[in-house]
Amino acid sequence: MKRQINIAVAVERSSAYGRNCICGVAEIAEQHPEWSLVLVDPQQAAFKASNGFDGWICRVVDIRTAKALARCESPVVDCLCAISQPRFATVKTDADAIGRLAAEHLMRHRFSNFAFCGYRRVSFSDRRRNAFATFLEKNKIRPAIYRPPFHPQNRFRRDFLLGDHIESPPDFDDLSKWLKRLPKPIGVFCCDDLRASHVLAACHLLRLSAPSDVAILGVDDDPMFCMFTTPRLSSIDPGAPAIGRAAASALAKMLSEKNARENPPQVIIPPKGIVERASTNIYPHAPQWFADALAFIRSNATKGISASDVFRHVGFSRTLVERTFRDNIATSVQRQIAETRIEEAKKLLSHTSLPIKEVAARTGFSTLEYLSRAFSTATGLTPSDWRERTPS
Repeated sequence: MKRQINIAVAVERSSAYGRNCICGVAEIAEQHPEWSLVLVDPQQAAFKASNGFDGWICRVVDIRTAKALARCESPVVDCLCAISQPRFATVKTDADAIGRLAAEHLMRHRFSNFAFCGYRRVSFSDRRRNAFATFLEKNKIRPAIYRPPFHPQNRFRRDFLLGDHIESPPDFDDLSKWLKRLPKPIGVFCCDDLRASHVLAACHLLRLSAPSDVAILGVDDDPMFCMFTTPRLSSIDPGAPAIGRAAASALAKMLSEKNARENPPQVIIPPKGIVERASTNIYPHAPQWFADALAFIRSNATKGISASDVFRHVGFSRTLVERTFRDNIATSVQRQIAETRIEEAKKLLSHTSLPIKEVAARTGFSTLEYLSRAFSTATGLTPSDWRERTPS
């Protein structure tokens, strides 16, 4: 019988991100019956670092915790990567991919003005800001950047990550003044959903319309922030379960291989994609009905609709609707329907174990062969190859 291995999991349970990350850890733990998982309050990790755990999976949010865990002999996997520590394995979201996704999303909506809102000197916020700005600048666009003024009360506190902290932030007045000065309409990318909720609250205070004046995009796809707001917030899903699985896999490697302990794994997880909701459902230079047409396609593409259904839904002629689609997103109505079906098929292939025939049925393709042809044309891969090459 194998010796029991005690694993401390110090990841916050107050956020959907943290809980989903923990679920990913639990999935890998199923393959290791000798593991005994222990949930530890991340704010208590520094005090429990000497408790004799065989390994740690954590979100290290302060220097005291980093130093305490670095002193213990057990392998550590850090899923936040806010503080550099060579002894730790790291698993983090791909900041470059997140920034690029955000920029591409707002550019597709044909905004002329772009902005980023994050925290002061917080690594994950800085990485996402830099990636967003770099991508836009390559396209000759310079975004406005919110830079919280230095003041002790404006410092990012760890309870922003670990606590149920929804009330106004310390820098709310500064944030509101910055938002008021921005040219409108504007697309604002926020480093996380909490920050996106701050921007939305400032819009309400200033009587700015979201998304007509300010379109808002966050990161984490946390229902607590995205679904309990008006309008509901669009967000980038970072793939938290995959991060948890990667963290547990890295720890298993460090526990079993001496070389992995000496050279801790450094893993980067790509985001799953954008979950679009009302807060970015606007095309500033298109007629109002255009966003409604796209929303109709997103909701009904997998039900077998055709371009004629879209024309009837918006109540305008084929000529006018097709011209508006070409002018704003450079595609036809039928092509947009087809692309939406393919995107839904990608999600099901990547994040479910459904048979590919069932994926075809659920995404509006009449046969498996029809899905395979359309998918290969769009991606250069068969549905099976796509599933094998993309993380779940």
